[in-house]
Amino acid sequence: MRRRRHNRCMLILILLLTFSPPTWAESITYNEVVKDALQNSARIRVKAEDIHISNAVYRQNYAGLYPEVTAVSRFEKHENLANQGAGIDTINGEVVGGDQSAWRSSAYLQGQYHLSHWYKKRFEIDYYERLRDVRICEVNVEAKSILKEITGIYGVLAENGVKLRYGADILRRMQEVLYLKKQAFVGGQAAYEEVLKLEADIVALEKEMGAIRKEYKENLEKLYSYTGKAYGEDVDIEALSATGEQPLPDYSRRVEETPEYRAKIKELEAVKAKSKAVSNNFFPDVSLYGRYDFYGANQDSLDRSVNDFRQTSYSAGVMISLPLFDGGVRKWDRARNLLEIKKQDETIKAVAEEKNRDIRTLYAGYQEILKSFVHYRKLADQYGRMLDITKKAKGLGERSLVEVKELEKDSLTVERDLKAAEQTLAAYERRIMIEADYKTFISEHNGNWPYQY
Repeated sequence: MRRRRHNRCMLILILLLTFSPPTWAESITYNEVVKDALQNSARIRVKAEDIHISNAVYRQNYAGLYPEVTAVSRFEKHENLANQGAGIDTINGEVVGGDQSAWRSSAYLQGQYHLSHWYKKRFEIDYYERLRDVRICEVNVEAKSILKEITGIYGVLAENGVKLRYGADILRRMQEVLYLKKQAFVGGQAAYEEVLKLEADIVALEKEMGAIRKEYKENLEKLYSYTGKAYGEDVDIEALSATGEQPLPDYSRRVEETPEYRAKIKELEAVKAKSKAVSNNFFPDVSLYGRYDFYGANQDSLDRSVNDFRQTSYSAGVMISLPLFDGGVRKWDRARNLLEIKKQDETIKAVAEEKNRDIRTLYAGYQEILKSFVHYRKLADQYGRMLDITKKAKGLGERSLVEVKELEKDSLTVERDLKAAEQTLAAYERRIMIEADYKTFISEHNGNWPYQY
C-alpha cells in the first residue's frame, strides 16, 4: 500500500515537472527602454539641477521687492588720547554725553523700501524667471536628444534580431540543401560546382551573421550605457510595429511646438525683460527710509553704560537719487540689449529652419523606406504562393525536395528582408513623432514625465 502511494506521488511529481511552464528568456520592450533611459540619464539630472539653480537666482532677485530692515548695535570702550579736556558728544544734534573717554553702548533700527524697484528691478526679476523657464525647456531638449539616440539604437537591435533569427533558419535550410546536393553528386545527379558554390554561400552567410552579431552586441552595450541595465546575449528584443500611415506633418505648427523652439522663445522673452529693466535705469531711484537710535555712556563701566541705554533720536523720509553723468554706461547697456534682441530673433529663425529641415528630411527618408517595405511585402506574397505551388508539385512528383528546400530558403530570405524593413520603418515613425510631436510621444510612452517645478 505504501509502495503504491509512493509510486503515485512520484508520478504526480513527474507530471508536474513535465508540464510546468518553461522559463522565458529575458526580454526588453521599447517602452521600458524609454522609461529607463529617462530615469537613468545623468545628462537630464544635470539639466534638472540647472533648473533648481535658476529658480534660486530668481527667488533671490524677487526678494529685492521686499523692504530691508536692519538692526545694529555696538559696545565699546573709547579713550581720548589727545588729552585736550572734556567735550560734548552728540547724535544727530542731540547731546548724549560730555566725556570723550568712556564706555559706550549704541544701537539703531533702520528700515528702507525701494519704490523704484517696481519699475526697475521688477523687469529684471522677470528676466530671471524667463531664464528659469528656459532651463525647464532645456530638460525636454536633452530628453528629446536622448530619445532620438536610443530609438536609433533600439531600431538597429530589433532589425539585427530579426536578421539573426531568420539567418539561423536560412542557414539550416542551406545545410539541408547541401546534404541533398552531396547525395545527388554521389549519385551522379548534380555537379560538384553546385556543391562548392553552396558551401561558399554558407560560409558567406555565416560571415554575414558574425558581423550582425558583433553589431548586435555593440548596440546592447550602448543601450546599457543609457538605461543602466545589463543585458545578456540571448535577450529577446521586442519587435517594433509599423503603421505605414505616417501623415505629412504641418511643418510650421510642428516646429513651434518643439522644445528647441520653445526654449529660444523663452530666451527672447528674457532678453526683452532685461532690455526693459535697462531702459528704466534712466529713471531716478526712489526709496522710503526710517531710523531709530539708542545710546548709553558711562565713564566707569560697560554695565552702567548699558543701564544708561535710552532713546536718542529717530528719522524718516524719502530719498531720491538721479545720476546726472555716468560716462555712457546706461546708454551702451541699453544699446547692447537691443542688439541681443535682434540676435535672438535671428536665432529663432535659424532654429525654425533647422527643425523644419530635420522633419522634412526624416519624412523624405520615411517615404522611401515605406516604398521598399511595400515592395518586400509584395515579393513575400509572391514567394509564398510560389512555395505552395512547388510543394504541391512535389507531391505530384514534378519537383524535387532540393527545389523545395531552395525555394524555402529564398522565401525566408525575402521574409527576413521584409521584417527588417518593417523595423527600420517603425523606428522612422517614432523618430518623426519625437521630432514633430514630442509632447504626444512622451505622454504616450512615459505618461506625464516632464519635470514639475
